[in-house]
Amino acid sequence: MNWLWWLSYAQEFGLSNPLTIDIKVLRVSFSCMFKINVASIIGMGIALFWYRKV
Repeated sequence: MNWLWWLSYAQEFGLSNPLTIDIKVLRVSFSCMFKINVASIIGMGIALFWYRKV
C-alpha cells in the first residue's frame, strides 16, 4: 500500500537535549519528545467524534 505513505508523515518536537539538575547528591534528567503523524491526528479526531456520540 504505497499510496498511504502520507499517513506516516510526522513531526517531532520537544526537548532533544535532556534538562539535567545536578545537586551533587542527586542528578535528575528531564526529557520530553513528541512525534505526531497524520494517522494519529486522524485517529484522535475519530475517537473524539465517537466519544461525543456515546
